[in-house]
Amino acid sequence: MSWLNDLVENWLATGALHQKQDIQTVSNSLPLNPLVDGQPVLLGDDAAAITVDGGYLLLAAEGVWPPLLRANPKLAGRCCVLTNVSDIYAMGGRPTAVVDVLFASDDELASQVLSGMQENAERFGVPIVGGHYTKNRDTSALAVAILGQAKRLLTSHTARPGDQLMLVCKLEGRLHDTFDFWDCSSMCSPEQLRSDLELLPLIAETGLCDTAKDVSMAGILGTTIMLLETSGYGARVSLDEIPCPLGVNIERWLRAFPSYGFILSVRPQQVNNVRLIFEERGLCCASYATVLEGPAVTVHGRGESKVIWDLKTPLMGFVQS
Repeated sequence: MSWLNDLVENWLATGALHQKQDIQTVSNSLPLNPLVDGQPVLLGDDAAAITVDGGYLLLAAEGVWPPLLRANPKLAGRCCVLTNVSDIYAMGGRPTAVVDVLFASDDELASQVLSGMQENAERFGVPIVGGHYTKNRDTSALAVAILGQAKRLLTSHTARPGDQLMLVCKLEGRLHDTFDFWDCSSMCSPEQLRSDLELLPLIAETGLCDTAKDVSMAGILGTTIMLLETSGYGARVSLDEIPCPLGVNIERWLRAFPSYGFILSVRPQQVNNVRLIFEERGLCCASYATVLEGPAVTVHGRGESKVIWDLKTPLMGFVQS
């Protein structure tokens, strides 16, 4: 087999992408355009955007992957706050507060989870203002919800043919020993964390970009497909253009969940302006794909090409008619 076929097969075998198909249980059960005060809320974004005077309220929630909660409760607590905060910034917003729902098998596990949550709540400047706790010896589970606000949105529904898909990330960091988690934040000061995230609402409010999604556990390629599905277009992805940290092979990097990672869909005339904003803060911002008419998502690398997804096959199922 070819290098590209091997890479794609190994990537698909992780199951991270196909787990996103489980979301079809939700998309098949709920209206795609629920109304709040008569205004539609599009599903499939990183957060629900509710229109209010002067902008939007943003609501999001994340559940922790159970193996992570069992293996490292403190990291699970940190990640649950981090992922929610990233969801709000990926929408062009700023976080206001979080609440949590925690079921813990014992007090020690609960204490570790809450310690991790509070650590990142302080680092990101987002208070924990309530929630629910039950001690249950039979099981442990954690979910966190977040409230934020935006003046102008970034959304995953607005990519257009001709756009450049750009990966924003930090290449200085370390992979977790057990999980495909790229930690590029724990070594940063709270001020640096917040300043780096503040660039997302900046590009929204200045009109440089209107489309974004944070890189999830589906990895770079999976998140790319998720964004393309809600926008309704395919893309040509160049693996050779995806920036990769020194010493990390591309196969593992493609399935990594980074603590700071976003995909932007940018109009061609704004690509250089967007790149400069991130690069001026020492962040990586690189074009790696072009949005195209049609349903095919094709990857290219080392002189080979392969269709990795056809949008005629639903992924999450949040497709606007």
